[in-house]
Amino acid sequence: MIKLELLVNEDKVEEIKNLLREIGIKRISLSEVKEYDEEHTHMEGYRGSQYVVDFIKKTKIEMLLNSEELIDRTLHMLSVANIGVEVLVYNISKRYYIMKRESNDNRFAFGDQFRI
Repeated sequence: MIKLELLVNEDKVEEIKNLLREIGIKRISLSEVKEYDEEHTHMEGYRGSQYVVDFIKKTKIEMLLNSEELIDRTLHMLSVANIGVEVLVYNISKRYYIMKRESNDNRFAFGDQFRI
């Protein structure tokens, strides 16, 4: 299983969501994050006072994919759409559902020290 993280500008989220829906990805997670980049630090003014803008608002889109073909199609669609996106790829060895007390391959139980 592979986890993809896409770091994009806020205005591109709807476009990416529609592309992912076309591919067949139905479940994503969104987070609002701030990115610090010294190269893009600039000054802005508001009502006569100046301030430094050094954090850029971004949206992080996370998804779990289980087939290599789906990963390739996702990366291909993003490159064809010409969207500026930073992609991080992680290998996931196991996924747990804590509320159901099961994993993707079998059930598990907490040891006595972890029971609530």
